[in-house]
Amino acid sequence: MKKYDLIVGMGCSFMEGGGLDDREIYSYINKLNKPITISELDIARNFKSKNNFIAYLAELYNCKYINFAESKAPNEYIFLKVFEYFEKTNNDKKILFVGQLSLFNRIYVYYENTKQYYKLKDLEFELPPYNNEEKYEKLKEFYTNFLSYIYNEDLEYRKAYRNVETTSDWLKNKGIDCVWMAFDGTPDKFVESKHFIKFDGDNLGAYITKNGLRLCDIPQLKTGDRHISIEGHKILAERLYKHIETNYND
Repeated sequence: MKKYDLIVGMGCSFMEGGGLDDREIYSYINKLNKPITISELDIARNFKSKNNFIAYLAELYNCKYINFAESKAPNEYIFLKVFEYFEKTNNDKKILFVGQLSLFNRIYVYYENTKQYYKLKDLEFELPPYNNEEKYEKLKEFYTNFLSYIYNEDLEYRKAYRNVETTSDWLKNKGIDCVWMAFDGTPDKFVESKHFIKFDGDNLGAYITKNGLRLCDIPQLKTGDRHISIEGHKILAERLYKHIETNYND
């Protein structure tokens, strides 16, 4: 009998497979003679969806997977999506949830001027969601002031820790196994446990940096992209597998 019928992942671009759909990176990894064209980007996006540590973990368990990870996702957005998805989940499937905490200074806010929600991580006005548009000046000003006068790293750690603990208990009551990890931050702020994994005592970001598991660590690739390499995704899947087998062995 299968241990899991479905693995669900939620996090940011580091879980999503960020960088693997870049035209030049995709072409190098797949040993093509030249970068793919813009019209072929769907091929690269499909490649990304099948070559991240959620997909590889599903291979190890021979089960289906859904990777909801999104580029630039703040923690508040990730927890919201966890609740929205699993609130509706009520079936006999055996599910494993894998959550990845994002960078702590990212935020998810509602902007009255456009009556929409935004994921904020950049201050450069030429970048999304601003795109040098006048209607976003106040939004950019708000985020600048937030980082300067309101953001407190320790408070964000504590908020994330509370959310991990309460969400894990909520999922447990629904019969769902879960494992969280933090990409960023001081690792001693979190306690390694059944539902929280560290990587050699460190966070995910530090682990892939120390072990040369980023795309920018491949000399021939000549890229500054700090997302996870194919080798890195496979190693992370193995680490997760071992943690799950050790802690969820019933």
